[in-house]
Amino acid sequence: MAGSRFSENRLLHLLHDRYPAESSLVRKGIGDDAAVVRLRGAREFWVITTDTLAENVDFRRAWITPRQLGCKALSVNLSDLAAMGARPRFFTVSLAMPSGIPEKWVLDFHDGLTVKGHLLGAHLIGGDLSRSEDGIVISIAAIGESLNRKILYRSGGKAGHLLYVTGVLGKSAAGLKLLQKGGSRSRMRRQEEAIKAHLGPEPRCSAGLWLAQSGLASCMMDLSDGLSMDLPRLCAASGAGAEIRISDLPVFHESAMWGCDPVELALHGGEDFELLFAVPEPKRALLEKRYPASLPPISKIGKMTGDLGKVWVIAAGDKRTRLPELGYDHFAGHSRSSR
Repeated sequence: MAGSRFSENRLLHLLHDRYPAESSLVRKGIGDDAAVVRLRGAREFWVITTDTLAENVDFRRAWITPRQLGCKALSVNLSDLAAMGARPRFFTVSLAMPSGIPEKWVLDFHDGLTVKGHLLGAHLIGGDLSRSEDGIVISIAAIGESLNRKILYRSGGKAGHLLYVTGVLGKSAAGLKLLQKGGSRSRMRRQEEAIKAHLGPEPRCSAGLWLAQSGLASCMMDLSDGLSMDLPRLCAASGAGAEIRISDLPVFHESAMWGCDPVELALHGGEDFELLFAVPEPKRALLEKRYPASLPPISKIGKMTGDLGKVWVIAAGDKRTRLPELGYDHFAGHSRSSR
C-alpha cells in the first residue's frame, strides 16, 4: 500500500522474491552478507557487497574526523566480506557532499579509506563524486575473492549446531552512548576504548578467512544491526531457531560505569561488526583447540534449534523468554547516531 511503513527485513524479503538471480554465473544473490559470482575461466569466486553511510543517520560529522570516517566506511563493507570468508581485493567509493566541504576534508577522507584498505589488502579502483542537498552520503562497493573456493553463507546451520561470536558485544553501542553525552574527550581508558570501537570498528577479515578455510563452521554472518536482529536472520536462512544463554554473552561490563546495561547493549546495540557463526557440536573441541590465539577470541553463546523462526534467551534460573528484535532497523524512524 502506498505510504505504508515497512521494516528493513520485509523490504529485503520482497526484493529477494521479486528479483531472483537468473544467471548461471551467480552462486548467491540477494539475501546474504554479500553476493557471490564465478566468472568463466576464473579459479576463485568473486564476492561483492555494497553499503551506504548517510550523515545524521549513520554518523555525525562533529564526532568523527574525515580520516576516521573513511576508515569506518570501508570497514563496514569489508566486514561483509569477512562474514563470507573472503579476502578483500578492491573497492570503489561514491561520495555526495553539500557545498562548502573543504578540499582537505575530501582528501583526508580518501586517505582514511586507502590506509585501511592497504592494511587489509583492498585497493581503491574508482568511484564517483556528486553534490548533495542534505548532508554527506557515502556509498562503497567492495570486492573480495575466495580462497580454494571456500565460502560461508548464512544458510547451512542446523538444529544442534553451536553458536559462537568473536570479540565483545555492546562495546560500540557503549561508545555511542558516551558520544551522545558529550564524552568524546574522556580520559578513562575503557571509555576511550568504547568510543574507538564505535568510530573505528575492525572488520574480522582474518578470523572470517580462517573459519572458512577450517571447514568447521556451517554458517556465518557479521553483526551490524545487533544480535537480536541478526541472529533471527541467520536462523531464517538456515531454517532453524536458536537459544542463547545470557551468562555466556561476551558483554562489555565496563559500560555499567556510565549508566549502561551491558546485556541490553550486547543484545540490541548494533555496529559491533563481530562474526556470528555456527559449528556442529562434534567439531566443537577441534574448533576450540585449533582456533588461533592471534585472532579475536571466540565465545560460545548458545545453539541452533528446530524451533523454526524462534529465538529464546535463557537467563538466571534457566528462565526462558523470547528475544525481541530491538536492534537497528533503517526504517524504524531513528538513526544509528541518535539511538
